[in-house]
Amino acid sequence: MSGSVLAEKKIAIVGLGLMGGSLALALRGQCQELLALENDLETLAYAKNHQIVDLISSQPEEILPQADVIILAAPVGTILDLIPLLPQWHAGSPLVMDMGSTKVQICDRLNGLPERFHAVGGHPMCGKESSSIRQADGNLFKEAPFALCALPSTRNADRQLAEAIVTGVGASVLWIDAQTHDIWVAATSHVPYLIANALAAVVPNDAKLLAGPGLRSTSRLAGSNIQMMTDILMTNRKAVLNQLDIYQKQLNSLRGLLLSQSRELLIDELTDGRNKYLDIATIKERQ
Repeated sequence: MSGSVLAEKKIAIVGLGLMGGSLALALRGQCQELLALENDLETLAYAKNHQIVDLISSQPEEILPQADVIILAAPVGTILDLIPLLPQWHAGSPLVMDMGSTKVQICDRLNGLPERFHAVGGHPMCGKESSSIRQADGNLFKEAPFALCALPSTRNADRQLAEAIVTGVGASVLWIDAQTHDIWVAATSHVPYLIANALAAVVPNDAKLLAGPGLRSTSRLAGSNIQMMTDILMTNRKAVLNQLDIYQKQLNSLRGLLLSQSRELLIDELTDGRNKYLDIATIKERQ
């Protein structure tokens, strides 16, 4: 079903970094035409040389007017800037999707588009530390949850098309409201990034000689693009701050147990955390 729906559509991807490039690779051959808008000259040249899309340009007027679907795969701040400009580049009624890591502000901005536009907020829960198209992978979305947020302008046909795109790249559809999405990802993505960054920041220089796979895996997210993560954190401040308070409370509890040398209580607390980790780790097996 998804293949037949996509086969009739011209899909334009705005931004060919890791996420947009991976999306393009995953969608190749599934739609009538795959288009891309990209300003970075190195990325543009790489995409052309590797024939990642059918047509690519740095000029919106050369790409967007012919698209049935416009997918915004840029950083959150750029997406927020681009949305109000779409009406000057497209005179029709395209479906606009995004792949931003926060949803409340983006969905509010999408709601401000003229009535002729239709929109669905989106966020795939996958990625890498690198944001370069050189790291793009057509299998990046395989079995990953892909959050979709319906808006007042979203029709049943738009839902079906959005689902066809998500399942077409191998991801799992999860319809969710924007506010709940931002609360959940604060816990599962944004605060983990801050924890990884803080952990890397406090490791003494001399101790790095004994850095093993535990430290590298635990602090891996600290390698993420700073500008991208700053956009994400600033557009989800309230949820991130609330989750940081919860995390700080847990750290204080562990610290208190160490201070009191309460071995059995410490074991209980660590066991609870381990069990919750095992539950998270086996989610895919239960789906």
